[in-house]
Amino acid sequence: RCNADTRGELCNRSEGKVLVLATVHDTFEEAVEERSYLVSFETLELALAFRRRVCLDNARDLPVSVEYMDRDAVDVIDRSGRVLANVIKVVGMSSPLVGVLWDVKLWIEGLGFSGSDLICDELLHRFNGWTPAILPTRMTDATIAMDHHVAMTVGEFGGGEMDRCLARMTTFQKEEGSAKVVVHQCEGKREEDSLTAFRFVAAPAFRTWCVGEGVQGISVDYALPKNGGGAPLLDGGDGVATPIKRMRYSHFGCNVVHEDIAYALGVDTHKAKYALKKEVEQQCHGKLPAEHGHGTEYVAPKATQERWKRMDPLNVMNPGIGGLNSNPRYQE
Repeated sequence: RCNADTRGELCNRSEGKVLVLATVHDTFEEAVEERSYLVSFETLELALAFRRRVCLDNARDLPVSVEYMDRDAVDVIDRSGRVLANVIKVVGMSSPLVGVLWDVKLWIEGLGFSGSDLICDELLHRFNGWTPAILPTRMTDATIAMDHHVAMTVGEFGGGEMDRCLARMTTFQKEEGSAKVVVHQCEGKREEDSLTAFRFVAAPAFRTWCVGEGVQGISVDYALPKNGGGAPLLDGGDGVATPIKRMRYSHFGCNVVHEDIAYALGVDTHKAKYALKKEVEQQCHGKLPAEHGHGTEYVAPKATQERWKRMDPLNVMNPGIGGLNSNPRYQE
């Protein structure tokens, strides 16, 4: 899998068509020191300029992570993601308790009684306001004042990487103005965990928000060209309804964007999803889907289908993906 790129060796973007038996070795060097920041911007154009001039200036001192969130993403997370985020803050991201509680939620949703699939999210939405805000007050104020935000962690690996990256950030803020670019450094591990948890709960918070507000939603991911990043038009044209909420959050460095889009009940969300796909691919020169694959919903390019057939000629591995049929040997 390589985001939206379906070319290369057979194992690239195999989407379940090959079984890999291997050990996993995390060879990414650990930083000697790390610092985390919430950087808020007046416009998306400023955020994209920050990515070019600060984050991706050169390949030697890239940030450890760069995650983008827009206004709707921040609003939905704060309105419906506090319970989960606060649990993560207390027990830690890697705690087994998080997985256990999530499995309990899935078990309740699968019980089969009327409303069982919604009750957990309804309760999470209802009691959200009873729990503390996820971010420190000064960062929360920045998310209210600004519409675009980047959670960035910078690492020092012994070659001055951190100092160079932070110097570029300081220069960028001076050149663009502190009223348009607001920088907050996390003070201690607790605030770092808060910022990480805030971004982590974006997807589940969207489901909770939709259930709690009584609306429906779609979730997509797509990759944009490395020098792109602007939001595809979603203006209600071509008979597609205008969304109620449009969460955009992304892995900012590699330009893979997640969109969670809420519509009123009764809207044809399938039509809306494919209208967005058309806009991403034809106008923005991107690819949808990207990170999460074609699955059984999207039709893969013909060349990709042929690659999958070569690696799985019997069609026993993940049959039916990417527009292929589910029959043995792909028989019609």
